[in-house]
Amino acid sequence: MRRRKRREKGAAIIEASLTLIIFLVMVFSLFDFGFSLFLHQTFVHQARTGARYGAINPGDLTAIKNMVLYNQTTGSGNGVMGLSPASVSVVRNGTPGGNDDRIAVTVSGYSFTFVTPGWAGNKTGKPISITIPVEN
Repeated sequence: MRRRKRREKGAAIIEASLTLIIFLVMVFSLFDFGFSLFLHQTFVHQARTGARYGAINPGDLTAIKNMVLYNQTTGSGNGVMGLSPASVSVVRNGTPGGNDDRIAVTVSGYSFTFVTPGWAGNKTGKPISITIPVEN
């Protein structure tokens, strides 16, 4: 009878450790998913902010890019959430003053770090493109 209890104690520790591993992987996966979603939505918001500014002030593409990066028309260094200036491009398409006059803001090449075992490391997000007509 005593032998049987000793074996059961060892089995309980093994079961608990396997369950803990699965639980921790699920928690880390939720954290990674939530953070990557938060980062993506932050960059979408920044791109929309820059595009809206560009719709009203289409003449200065550098100021539009700075609005995406820093939430103001001037700034230097890395922007919101570590977004680098090389990751943001602003283009004015169409005929200035025409019906097809548009500002296109693209955020690409941004990265985030996963912490979940098996997926850990830097990942690159999909490009974000916002196009808005220029107000005449």
